[in-house]
Amino acid sequence: MKEEKSLLDIVGEFIESDQAVLTPFDRNTLRIQQEMSKSEPDMGVIEKLIVSDQALAGQVLRTANSAFYKGLKKVSTVREALIRLGALEIANVVTLVTHGKNFISKDPSMRQIIVKLWQHSAGCAVGSQWLVRACGLTHLAQEAFIAGLLHDVGKLLLLTVVGLLKTSGKIARTPSPELIDELMISLHMEHGYALLKKWNLPDRYCNVALKHHDEEWDNDDLLLGTVRLANLACNKMGIGLHGDPSLLLAVTDEAHQLGLSEVKLAELEIRLEDSLNLAVG
Repeated sequence: MKEEKSLLDIVGEFIESDQAVLTPFDRNTLRIQQEMSKSEPDMGVIEKLIVSDQALAGQVLRTANSAFYKGLKKVSTVREALIRLGALEIANVVTLVTHGKNFISKDPSMRQIIVKLWQHSAGCAVGSQWLVRACGLTHLAQEAFIAGLLHDVGKLLLLTVVGLLKTSGKIARTPSPELIDELMISLHMEHGYALLKKWNLPDRYCNVALKHHDEEWDNDDLLLGTVRLANLACNKMGIGLHGDPSLLLAVTDEAHQLGLSEVKLAELEIRLEDSLNLAVG
């Protein structure tokens, strides 16, 4: 009698088959982030990169005119959006928009999970960037945003694969939420690391994806510590798939590493509330 394969085996084989299931991290986005990391970024270059992608330009304009950002006058050009939002916020919006295209599912039972994962990813991006700036590490602002956004990309990959397996008939039914959760918890770090390597992203992002849950970690790695703390803060606030309101951020090694007071950590939570607006729509 043929032994039935486990979901873990089926998912692993699908990923190893090297079928494209996620859109690689957008190169235009990386170019915008690289320009922003310069001491004197060229706003003209950033504008051209956005305008070169009609869909992206349209989304930037919609964001600039959204309820969260809008001013007294309607913005009608990318240049006006740059002025209203500022280059740093524009770079963040571009990154969220391009990566957010991956957070979709035709399966209603999977959609709710993916929406929560998207909110968590956006929250960690915003929180990580806020943390490095609050600590005077502004040179890490762009890296922190991307590292926070991509730290759980392995979970997105696994969810996308499960959805594809169901729609293609390779699995008969949608696995229970508990089984999907177990799958993500046990495999997302290694698969996230491998995916970012495949996308040829810098090692610092791959390292965060691999080690953001490790019990033993390099306390000298400020980027990793920042994303770990933003991740814990999101979990405390219930932003994402799991929530633990009993978490005491002030006593964590990550908070000690960054020298953050309880007042600063309270400010972080306020900023994370704001991040929910960025993750909508």
